[in-house]
Formats: sequence, structure tokens, C-alpha cells
Amino acid sequence: MADLTSKKRMASELLGVGKSRVRLDPDLTEQLQDSITRESIRGWLSAGVIWVIPKKGNSRGRFRVRSKKRKARGLGQGSKKGAKGARVGKKSLWVARVRMLRRILKTKRDRGEITNQDFKSLYLQVKGAQIRTRKRLDEELSKVERR
Repeated sequence: MADLTSKKRMASELLGVGKSRVRLDPDLTEQLQDSITRESIRGWLSAGVIWVIPKKGNSRGRFRVRSKKRKARGLGQGSKKGAKGARVGKKSLWVARVRMLRRILKTKRDRGEITNQDFKSLYLQVKGAQIRTRKRLDEELSKVERR
């Protein structure tokens, strides 16, 4: 078996990869032994006698499973510290609730289930916190529809 370490080194420098990724054709070791210049190595590269094996990536499967477990932990009742308003702010809860109620009102108005006048009065009631929940809004809507 011929010593082809210098050829492998030259090929890795030309290709810009590590020596472990360079492969030489085992059937043509005698011809490769004769090539001593970078130019001849380039010729073998273009001929396909010397090639690079593709890079192997690290699988993220185990990481994904582990991170899923990590995210799932610590959300139970016993792990909660701080007041109710500390975990989710009162204002952000309020904004979400008001947006939900307004969205319902707008869809009802667009469908023609309530008039513009009813929409305005209910909208202002939502704004003034007279209507705070969906249940209460449904009650008010049923009153409006009965009229």
C-alpha cells in the first residue's frame, strides 16, 4: 500500500476541507503515487479520482425532545410564585378581554345582527366596563334582539 498522506494533505488544502473528509480512489493508488504537484492533484480532482465526502450534521431530535420536556415543567399550581397580577399583568388581561368583546360586536354588526345604534351603545358599555365578559355581552345582545 502506497503512502498517500501528502496527496491527501494537498487535496484538503486545495478543497478547503479537513483531511478526514478527503477520499482517494483505491483502484488508482499507483497513478496517485506518481502525482507530486498541486496541478496534478487538481487534475485528479476534476477527473473524480479524489473527492470530498459530505459534512455530517448533528441531529437536533434529542434536543427537541429535551427542550419540550423543559418547557412543560414548572407550570403547575405548586410552582407558581407571585400574585395573579404578577404572572400576567392586569392591563394586558383587560386589553385582551376588551379586544375580544369588540371583535364580537364588530362581527355582529357586519352580519347585520345588531344595528349601528345598538353597536355604539354596547361598544361604549364595553369601554366603560359595564360589560366585562362574553356571557354578559351575550345577555345584552339577547335583550337587544328581543326588542
